[in-house]
Amino acid sequence: MDETFRRSFYPDLDDIDYGIIRALQGNARVPFTQIAKDLGVTEKTIRMRVQQLQDEGALSLVGIVNPVKAGFHVQAMIQVAVEAEKLDDVVAALTETVEIRLIVLTSGEYQLFTQVLATSNEELSQFLIKKLHKIPGISKTNVINELKILKSKYNFIR
Repeated sequence: MDETFRRSFYPDLDDIDYGIIRALQGNARVPFTQIAKDLGVTEKTIRMRVQQLQDEGALSLVGIVNPVKAGFHVQAMIQVAVEAEKLDDVVAALTETVEIRLIVLTSGEYQLFTQVLATSNEELSQFLIKKLHKIPGISKTNVINELKILKSKYNFIR
């Protein structure tokens, strides 16, 4: 994919924004002085641009925890089929569930796609039996256990 085509996805970003984002994607702790030097601008420019990107919601600087290192050795993707009139209620209930990391509205047979983190298969089983399957409006689920993560990247700007 050529550079011009890629940039068409993010038309509001200029060369400096791209440079900043690329640098921070690789290492969010890289000093602004280093980014400024690499891009040939002042540190003040980098600080202002980073703040602007954050204010606009284009950039978030967060620490990302490795779930396995945090004790979550079991991860599952769960497709959830929902009765149409209960969708908002089901989403509200799922949103309040601490085991669920991600909820996505999808098309097809299952209206929702979720990711669940658990410390063990027993904990996942108890979550399914005692919490998920008791939420009114869920008509069926499809649990897909993640066996091995083969790729997990956060580099959206290339």
